[in-house]
Amino acid sequence: MSESMRGWRVVGLFVIALAAATAAFAQEPPTQTPTAGAKQGAAGEALPQNDVDVSRIDQILRGEEKVFEGEKFTYDPANRRDPFVSLAEGVPEEARGPEERPEGLAGMTIGEIRLEGIVKTSSGIIAMVQGRDKLSYILRPGTKLYDGEVKEIFPDRVVFKQQVNDPKATKPFREVVREVAGK
Repeated sequence: MSESMRGWRVVGLFVIALAAATAAFAQEPPTQTPTAGAKQGAAGEALPQNDVDVSRIDQILRGEEKVFEGEKFTYDPANRRDPFVSLAEGVPEEARGPEERPEGLAGMTIGEIRLEGIVKTSSGIIAMVQGRDKLSYILRPGTKLYDGEVKEIFPDRVVFKQQVNDPKATKPFREVVREVAGK
């Protein structure tokens, strides 16, 4: 049970116990006689000057703790995400934190490359990019990058399919269009 839920239960039990103690106190006849310095209530009756006995409250709290020991909370998701489970749960350990990226183009993100030119060849259209390591690379449709891949190459632009790691996104990817640098 979480600390916040236990705290709320303790507060609730304290309120219940306080109400029970107040009701029990109201049923007992006053045992003190008013003195000259005693405080008077709204109806003129004498208010007690001693502390309220809280032993009953402690007994109730101990009993409630015994009831809640070993109890587990269950949730029926009904094909929805469980809001009490971390979004990172189920993600492999290596995908959670920073990791070593592969060398070359496979270790670069779409944002880290710069499109330098597009060339039409006899085997199709290719794109020339400069990576973060200041080296040149050739892209073809289907070339994999760290966070996506090349979807299509046109004479004036390249379309990438970038993976999105947002659990609230409706699609796990988005299209990123890059035009030739310097245009």
